[in-house]
Amino acid sequence: MALSLGGVNLDVQGLVSQLMQVESRPLERLQEKENQFQSQLSAFGRLKSALSSFQTSMSNLSSLDKFETYKVSSTESDTDKSFTVSVDKDAAPGTFSIDVQNLARSNKYGSSTAFTDTTSAITADANLDISDGTNSLSIDINGKSLAEIRDAINTAAESGNVGVSASIVQEGTNAYQLVLSASKTGLNNQISVTSTGNAVSQLNLTEKLTALDATVVIDNAYTVSSATNTLDNVISGISLNLLKPSTVSADITIERDTEAVKESVGDFVSAFNTLKGTVDALKEQGLQGDSILSRVMSDIRNEFNSSAGLSGSFNFLSEVGITSDSKSGDLQLDTSKLDKAIAQDFEGVSQLFANDNQGVAFRLNEKMDEYLSYDGLIKVRQDGLNRRIDNNESAQLNMEYRLQQIESRYLKQFSALDQLISESNSTSAYLSQQLANLPGVKSSK
Repeated sequence: MALSLGGVNLDVQGLVSQLMQVESRPLERLQEKENQFQSQLSAFGRLKSALSSFQTSMSNLSSLDKFETYKVSSTESDTDKSFTVSVDKDAAPGTFSIDVQNLARSNKYGSSTAFTDTTSAITADANLDISDGTNSLSIDINGKSLAEIRDAINTAAESGNVGVSASIVQEGTNAYQLVLSASKTGLNNQISVTSTGNAVSQLNLTEKLTALDATVVIDNAYTVSSATNTLDNVISGISLNLLKPSTVSADITIERDTEAVKESVGDFVSAFNTLKGTVDALKEQGLQGDSILSRVMSDIRNEFNSSAGLSGSFNFLSEVGITSDSKSGDLQLDTSKLDKAIAQDFEGVSQLFANDNQGVAFRLNEKMDEYLSYDGLIKVRQDGLNRRIDNNESAQLNMEYRLQQIESRYLKQFSALDQLISESNSTSAYLSQQLANLPGVKSSK
């Protein structure tokens, strides 16, 4: 009679592993939920980026100042310019003749006779007095070398005591000259060099370069002078940077940069279509069924279709060539219609887009702020998802700890059972052997 319980040890690890697969299902569900949250969080990041790009595309359309852009052409050769031009929003279209008669320059004094070195002390009981018309300084030159006099002047200039700088020019071997230069150009910034004693004669200082104001003649009628070579708003909204005297007068023409405006409108249309493509993709991916997508597109299209309520020529985007495709919903731009609108009423086009509170781009820009601000709708949704992710991760940690405890318990229980079975099998084998040895028991062989 066999009492064996099978004679085979239990597969403890295998049994525990199978049981833990069942026990781990709640953890797997938590992990799946976290993946969903992370997918939604990523989707909102993509939506936010697309909305930000769309808002950026309106940067040149949402402010009336941005429409006041101009381009400048000149009859001068690009390789031989006597001046360059910059234009701001206060400019007006027109043509002007510019004749640069002379550039502004700074006053200079220098030694007429060269010194043999820069280190020998000068013996003279005299002070060198320098003035820029506002500030002045006095330097005792007795016992100082040419280099020390230069350094003393520059130290005073760096401290703001006088608008002059000093340098040493080496004409040749053992031939050094002290040069004093006014820090600013123009007649009002010329310097005065005098001395108490004979400092001026000791240093052989004479005026080497007289100060000059820049002089420009506009339209052969108006002479403009400037202490510098940059003439700001010499004509309303137009500034000149003078490079050299003109050989002949040059004409500059200021025109509205309508090409830049058309490019901005084209960028706006393209950016919306990109945004729409992103939203369509998100409806099929991380934000399936999320109401925010419908809300975003509905808000934008409402702005597209709403009248600007202006008294000018245009109140709807369709009037300047921007329409929506009936099938795809993408925006389309009729450039010929936009060209015609710009030519007909440029101010009306700019008001349609950028009028404060009423312009389409102005309103859309504010709408994007509602979505993208630090407390906007998307940020609120992202914060909510991050909290759910944090809570989910905490739940996973708790679940993982619980599973470790369960696994440890299973291992102990099945190890004990395995030990019990092993001991039972040993006992069974021993009893079988003893029974077989009893008198009268026949062998099965």
